[in-house]
Amino acid sequence: MIIFLFEMLIILLASVALGSMPALKGRYPFPGSLIFFILLTIIPISIGLIVGAALFSWISAFIFKLIVILFALFIMFYFQHLYHPSYGYVPYHKKGNWLILSGFFFLLGIEFASYGFSAWFILLIVPISAAGVIGGFLFMRSALSYFRYLGVIHFVPLGLFLVVAILKLI
Repeated sequence: MIIFLFEMLIILLASVALGSMPALKGRYPFPGSLIFFILLTIIPISIGLIVGAALFSWISAFIFKLIVILFALFIMFYFQHLYHPSYGYVPYHKKGNWLILSGFFFLLGIEFASYGFSAWFILLIVPISAAGVIGGFLFMRSALSYFRYLGVIHFVPLGLFLVVAILKLI
């Protein structure tokens, strides 16, 4: 039960980190893009949960935990170099970012399945991921209005990916 709650917390934190990324654009972000970001979390986690239960159940969960830690650190360093004050972390000319982020959530789904959880937990993951993306967007918009001139506020999504990596070490 504790592993289940811990994995749900990791999925929620990763969804909040992803939801806070589009809020950091210089121009006001279009809230309709949140649907795309919600789908960017839900679809790869669901596919990863199904594929992980079907094909990768024989591999230890520790292996996937290490892969998720390394991937979260990779995302943190990759997006740290990608940040631009006008485009934020979501530039229009880069399409590989979506593949990297969806790959991360796909690995989270595989790791979730490697613990032996059923694919029926998709029914719990969908609202938690959607709430995390929307909550991350709203939190970051309000944090930007309060801490506009604080230079490190733009790195909160990267800090959340670092927190995910550190929590996976436990």
